Amino acid sequence: MKERERRITEGALLCSAIVLGLSAFALVWTAVLPRDPLAWLYPLAVSFALWLAHMVLEHLELSADELILPLIAVPLLLSIAMLYRLDRWSAFWQVIWAILGLGSALAVVAFLPSVAGLRRWWPIFLACGLALLATTLFFGVEVYGARSWLVVGPVRFQPSEPAKVLFSLALAGYLAGRKELLLVRGWRVGPLVLPHPAYFGPLVLVLLLTLILMVGQRDLGTALLIFGLFACELYVAAPRLDYLLLGLVALAGGGFVGYHFFDHVRARIDVWLNPWSQAGGSGYQLVQSILAVSAGGILGAGLGRGQAELIPAVTTDLTFAAWAEETGLAGSLALIALYLILTERGFRAALAASDDFSSLAGIGLAGLFALQSLVILGGALRLIPLTGVTLPLFNYGGSSLVSTLIGFGILLLLSAEGQAA
Repeated sequence: MKERERRITEGALLCSAIVLGLSAFALVWTAVLPRDPLAWLYPLAVSFALWLAHMVLEHLELSADELILPLIAVPLLLSIAMLYRLDRWSAFWQVIWAILGLGSALAVVAFLPSVAGLRRWWPIFLACGLALLATTLFFGVEVYGARSWLVVGPVRFQPSEPAKVLFSLALAGYLAGRKELLLVRGWRVGPLVLPHPAYFGPLVLVLLLTLILMVGQRDLGTALLIFGLFACELYVAAPRLDYLLLGLVALAGGGFVGYHFFDHVRARIDVWLNPWSQAGGSGYQLVQSILAVSAGGILGAGLGRGQAELIPAVTTDLTFAAWAEETGLAGSLALIALYLILTERGFRAALAASDDFSSLAGIGLAGLFALQSLVILGGALRLIPLTGVTLPLFNYGGSSLVSTLIGFGILLLLSAEGQAA
């Protein structure tokens, strides 16, 4: 498909996404009192920013994937509607972060010559990612039990969010030059035959250091995501089943140690196993989430007509539960399907890359998006323990939203490079 045809398709799909988002906001605005006419500036501002992004892609004449921007637009606009219904101040800031994130993504697409050019900077990305995590140990503030936030004036953000993007690029840079060496076995440890520690050891050391920092911050969700990122990129670079099995064993061992030696890990798992026994205390949030999802039925109560205000931290952790209550099984499956398609387009862009670094970086970014979505959706539905990560593009979270959009900016550039190659 030629560049012009791609942008025409993108524009048509983006119009449909904007109409859907404005319709959802209209339903919420009608149902929730008092009605504020100025609140219409929220979805209109985000819609304008999305359309401006489309115009920039058209002006640059890039053959970028025509589905990524419209697919991003749907959860982004729906999040404005849901957050306005739940907490209007959060909706206001979500608009600010969305515009900033879209602008950052466009800057990546417009001014970054190529993704492959980032390869030589991987040690700097790694150092910056570790430094970002370490800052919260000294200057961080505790929110919902996790010391993973920094406060600068009126702004509160999580350094772990940009750190995840930096780690995906750093790991891609390291693995791109050593993936053949990681396939060679020559070091025996009991029944295991592993690559030489000169190649495999640095990966293990960086992973351990990162996880130690996460444990110190009590940020279990981010620790799980970073572990998943390492396992995903390592398996793609060196596709051996024993690496995958070793990762699963390490994950199970980490969970066992965490449960027996860290109170906050034990509390999360105990609440997950039996939330009803602690429904009046630490299990209250999960119980309310389960009740909200079950109350939605097939079609839901209608936007703005649920009881999502009963769920603590509903704007940051469990916006999906509120969505499930008000749109039912139909709306929940539609949103999950959208995330699956968006993940597929991210992986498609990564696999179309012409060099190993770009492909691994794209796999890492798309994998992060998929893992983070899976972790919070699984937590809201009580499939896994609930952790304090956001549903990308949907929950409130400025640092998460900006980092996610920058990641998709890189994926857009990757898709354009893949088409041109």
